[in-house]
Amino acid sequence: MNGGAESSAGLFRWLLGARAALNVFRTTLQVEGARAMEPDRRPELLALWLPCQRYLDGLLDALPSGRSGPLRALRQEVEDHLLDESPSPPALADVLDALDQACESLLLGLQLPTPD
Repeated sequence: MNGGAESSAGLFRWLLGARAALNVFRTTLQVEGARAMEPDRRPELLALWLPCQRYLDGLLDALPSGRSGPLRALRQEVEDHLLDESPSPPALADVLDALDQACESLLLGLQLPTPD
C-alpha cells in the first residue's frame, strides 16, 4: 500500500470513529433532552464527549492543514457550548448537525484504494 492509500485509509478510520462517537453523543442528548444540560449532569455529558474529542483530534491531526479549519472551528464551538454556564440545547444540536455534515463531506470526498 502506498502512502496516499495509507493516509486515506487512516482518514477513513478516524472519520468513521468520529461519526460513531458523535452519533452516540447526539442520541443521548436527544433522549435526555434538557435534563442532559442540568448542572449536576454536566460531568456525565463531558465524559460522553471525550470519545468524540479523541476521534476528532485524531482526524484533525490526519487532515491536511488546509482542510481542517472548518472542522476545528465546529469542534471548538461544541466545546464552548458544553462549558457554557447555561448551554442552549437547540444551539448545541445545530452545531452537532454541522459537525456531522462536515465529517460526511470529508468522508464522501475520500479516494479509497480499490483491491487489485
